[in-house]
Amino acid sequence: MNWTLVLALAASAAVLAGVWAYLRTRAVRGRAHRLSDGTQEARIVVDRGYLPSHIALEVGVPTTLRFERREDDPCTELLVSELWPSTHRLVAHGETPVRFTPQRPGRFVFTCGMGMYSGELIVHERRTS
Repeated sequence: MNWTLVLALAASAAVLAGVWAYLRTRAVRGRAHRLSDGTQEARIVVDRGYLPSHIALEVGVPTTLRFERREDDPCTELLVSELWPSTHRLVAHGETPVRFTPQRPGRFVFTCGMGMYSGELIVHERRTS
């Protein structure tokens, strides 16, 4: 067995895993932005998953999540979360707004209807500024 080759492959795999983790973390996190009317809003692209897949929100602030579904995969048609009372049907190749007001801080998962794709809403206490 050629240990030099094994060590080189292991080192390459470790570097690639680190780069992938860094890029994934940087690419999938977002924060809702505050609008002039005091509400918060975030845009989420739906295309074989959710991007960003982690969105920071503030508790007690009326929220609009704008899901831009760029596909017609049946799996991503339905959107489910404990933060809103019913399932939402996302329009294929269009935008669907989901409006709600987060009532308590915490981490809340949202998924497609089949549970194959998921994201997370991280609700924080209101910032004082």
